[in-house]
Amino acid sequence: MRRQLRFNFARRLTALCVASLVVVIPALAQQIDPSVLGRIQGQLGAGTNAGEQLDQSRQEGDMDAASTAAQPAGPTSEELELRRQRSRVQLDRLYTPSTVEREYRERLGDPTLRQFGYDLFRSSEGGSGPLTGAVGDGYILGVGDQVVVSFQGATNESQTVRVDREGRIVVGQIRPIRAAGRSIGAVRSELAAETRRTLLGTDVYISLGSVRAISVFVGGEVERPGQYRMTSLGDVATAIARAGGIRRNGSLRNVRIERSGGGRTTVDLYGLLGIGTPSSVRLQDGDRIVIPVIGGTVAVAGAVARPGIYEVRGSTTLSQLISYAGGALRPRGYQAAVSRIAPDGSESFIRATGSAQTIMAGDAVQVSGGSAGGAQNRVALSGFVANPGARALGMTATVRELLGDPDDLRAGTYLPMAVLARRDEITGSRVYEGVNLITALRNSPAVPLRSGDDLFVFSRTDIDFLNSAAVRRVVTGQGNLLPECRSLENLRTLAEDVQSSRFAAVARGSGRLATARRPVLSRSNYDLDERQRRRGETPTVEGGLPSTQTQQQVPASASGAGNAQQAQVPQLDDDEADIRRRRLLNAEREADRYARSGGELEGQNTGEPLCPAVFEAQPDLLPMLIEHAVTIGGAVREPGAYPVATDIAAASLVSVAQGTTVNSRNMLASVIRADDDAAVAPQPNAGLASLVIRPGDDLRIGASQPQFEMGGVLLSGEFAQPGYYTIRKGETLGQLITRAGGLSRLAYPYGAIFTRKSVKELQQEGFKRTARELNAGLLAAISRRGAEAGSLTAATDLIDRLSNIEAPGRMVVETDPQVLAVRPELDTVLEGGDVIVMPKTPNFVLVLGDVNNPGALQFVAGKSTKNYVREAGGLQSSAEADRAFLVLPNGTAQPLSSAGWTRTAAVVPPGSTIIVPKEIDPGRTLDLVRDVATIFGQFATAIASIAILSNQ
Repeated sequence: MRRQLRFNFARRLTALCVASLVVVIPALAQQIDPSVLGRIQGQLGAGTNAGEQLDQSRQEGDMDAASTAAQPAGPTSEELELRRQRSRVQLDRLYTPSTVEREYRERLGDPTLRQFGYDLFRSSEGGSGPLTGAVGDGYILGVGDQVVVSFQGATNESQTVRVDREGRIVVGQIRPIRAAGRSIGAVRSELAAETRRTLLGTDVYISLGSVRAISVFVGGEVERPGQYRMTSLGDVATAIARAGGIRRNGSLRNVRIERSGGGRTTVDLYGLLGIGTPSSVRLQDGDRIVIPVIGGTVAVAGAVARPGIYEVRGSTTLSQLISYAGGALRPRGYQAAVSRIAPDGSESFIRATGSAQTIMAGDAVQVSGGSAGGAQNRVALSGFVANPGARALGMTATVRELLGDPDDLRAGTYLPMAVLARRDEITGSRVYEGVNLITALRNSPAVPLRSGDDLFVFSRTDIDFLNSAAVRRVVTGQGNLLPECRSLENLRTLAEDVQSSRFAAVARGSGRLATARRPVLSRSNYDLDERQRRRGETPTVEGGLPSTQTQQQVPASASGAGNAQQAQVPQLDDDEADIRRRRLLNAEREADRYARSGGELEGQNTGEPLCPAVFEAQPDLLPMLIEHAVTIGGAVREPGAYPVATDIAAASLVSVAQGTTVNSRNMLASVIRADDDAAVAPQPNAGLASLVIRPGDDLRIGASQPQFEMGGVLLSGEFAQPGYYTIRKGETLGQLITRAGGLSRLAYPYGAIFTRKSVKELQQEGFKRTARELNAGLLAAISRRGAEAGSLTAATDLIDRLSNIEAPGRMVVETDPQVLAVRPELDTVLEGGDVIVMPKTPNFVLVLGDVNNPGALQFVAGKSTKNYVREAGGLQSSAEADRAFLVLPNGTAQPLSSAGWTRTAAVVPPGSTIIVPKEIDPGRTLDLVRDVATIFGQFATAIASIAILSNQ
């Protein structure tokens, strides 16, 4: 019974184990390394060809193969290169020269000299990469190497065998073959012979699979001496890299390899650096690599491709040393000076007699290429030309030959002055001479060139830069708007140091030395500003203020939120705003180009250059041009400062300034000499060709007075032919009305509105002046006694209205043609920008102020002011009747005395306005301000009545 129970228990346990294996084995099969399965299948000869067997064997033996697996995406190659560059810069800063380097640096005066070749091991870790490619038949097999053997023919199988501890390989039915210590080529030959003898009709192929590991010792002048394990394919450089590289006091050319079985080999690592032949010595298990102390050294500096400190074996020649340094920069004509230490320790310099000059250990060689004066028989062309560069002096002996025909020049070339930079024959310093290309291109007289000359040709854009706001402000000491321009910074320094009239021509060429300040333009209101300019409107900026309007300074308590925000806007003058606008345009153009190019910018910047390239390359050219400038103004299209090299005819200079204006037929040219107090007598138009202008002179082209005003006059309303009219100088309103066909039958001349720009500006300034006075009075009232909150608010509201209200600019003039015909002295002389609005005859009278029902009442001929006020509900109890006044349609006003209400009736024409003010307590100053604010609002209503008249 007990046996039966044991049997049943064993049977159940076996079933349970089988069931468990059914579940577990598939899961374990998924966890087995595929390489293990492949190796097992290869040993069984099932489903694996020779190529797969070789690849698997090499992958199995390569310890670093796993590092080649796919990794997550990391930094791009550009980012890695940038990191390397930054690391190199930091390493250069931390670099500490060795004793050898300090010695040679001091002797040759070159602080950059370094010992050659030691950077070879700086970034190497000494690891061997994956085994790729075929191994030559000379490879010596050893214990631990794997060999892949493939049979093809009557017998087809592949096997991977390892050289055993006895140094043999055993392949299938073939007898064991000795492999250790023999080349893979010899083993291949013996294995082929045994295959022919044992396996008929079968060929054999062998390849090296994974290689054995060897152990070598690295000692001497290395960073980390010690025993290192590596593959048998590793070389001397790999072992040294594993040891951290060679110290700079160690030798690169006398590396010793001592064999475990005896013998010694010397290796020259310069062969790995491109000097000599690389060593073919392979390491063996048990080798000892010894790095001795550095031997003799020489240094070479100067005009060589790779200056440095080189280790030499014994003595060498100058040509060999220069070949170590990559060769001389100039293959011919160089010179070499040798610093040599004598036996007594003294240093002396000798001149090398030739390339065979013997160089001994310890020498320092300085190579100088060519003469100290540079190139000979060479001239150069720079600036605004299509083909700049060097030329042979023999082919371009004059400026005419250098530039060619005048027709060959680019359009826009500035001819009155080019600059010839040359070396002074006595002092050797660089000097600048002006060249008049107008005469030089005609060879009258010819301008000869010398070796080393450089001719700078300018464009009209370069000359316009002289007349720019940036240059003008620098010359007049107002600061540099373009600090990024080297030329302007150089000019600013000169202007501050010289403090003379050397650059005065630029200031004379423009009458605008100081400008009003205005808020900074953002991108959004810059676009608005440009659109308004195209439409002829007044540009505005943030806050809705005109760009030329200045902010009023008001107390914090008296300024609203809008004023406080506007007061914080940074202010720019016109010059600064122009620079800001140009920068903004350039940035916008670059952004558009970037978008159109798909993110790749090609070509040069298409924006308007703020700093001309010719002045940035040669900053001394800008002051040279300015001090040779001639000022021309008056009736020319482009007045300003223009540099001239020599005397020039006034006619040529006027042509450079784009010629004279249309109204300059009877002009007279006047000249003020720079070197004479007396002025030249004015010359007529015909005399410009013979009038000589010199550098620094001031030329003015006078012309007859223009016959037309700068702007026109607008006639609007009830004219027979309304519109915009161009007017002559001195034309009157009556004459213009006659030209416009007179008035229509509905016209109301008594209520005509005449506005003028100059009057508007004066009224606007009066409002601001009144606001400033009220502001001062308000501050005084606050300081004397306390103030009510309501009165203070009313006062600040009044100041705010006066500061921001727009003046109408209206003048009281006579516009009735019949009156003007009888009294011509009342006829107004017109100005450009005048506007005349002729309304229709109105049929109402306005009653405003302290009445019960202010508004517009129907006009009735002969009705008195008392009746109009009665129809408006009569006076309120607070009205001050003695101060009532009547505003007539022509803009004049007259008081209405108390007697006028009862006895004498004032004539009230249609379109008039009756204003009744409120009675004021003179003892309450702040309440007075409150009431004035109310009256001011009524005054604004009266102004609005003018608009009502104009719309009739």
